Amino acid sequence: MTHEPTRERLPQRRSGVTHSVEVNGAAVFMTTNRFADGRPGEVFAKWGKEGSTAGGLMDAFSIVLSLALQYGVPADVIVTKLKDLRFEPFGRTDDPDIPEASSVMDWLARRIALDHLSFDTRKKLDLLTTDEEASLPADAYAATPLVPHQTSRSA
Repeated sequence: MTHEPTRERLPQRRSGVTHSVEVNGAAVFMTTNRFADGRPGEVFAKWGKEGSTAGGLMDAFSIVLSLALQYGVPADVIVTKLKDLRFEPFGRTDDPDIPEASSVMDWLARRIALDHLSFDTRKKLDLLTTDEEASLPADAYAATPLVPHQTSRSA
């Protein structure tokens, strides 16, 4: 038995949001268009000059990412694979929700998570905003205390 993947296309009229950010001085633009139910279904990201290697790679990445979403790859799986990737440029951003990024891909993954994933999913992925982390109880991220191993002693 074989399974043919099915592509879910976005409607002709799309709802989305565009973000611009600087990651350590590098300008990045990302537009995410949504399916009618709010799931991300298309991502256009621009980084680097038109015709540059970085620009071409980002265009190709946008196509593959959009196809993955349209063929049913869950956004949280994509975010998990892209977050924390580290390469230049990395460092400070001007995005108040994501003040630091370890790469452009890290920022993209975090932005997709903040815009499209539930709080509980983002909490499991350790992708909360500074304000969300501050609103949690002080021990919300505390490690489970170690319980000493009890041994029975014979007298």
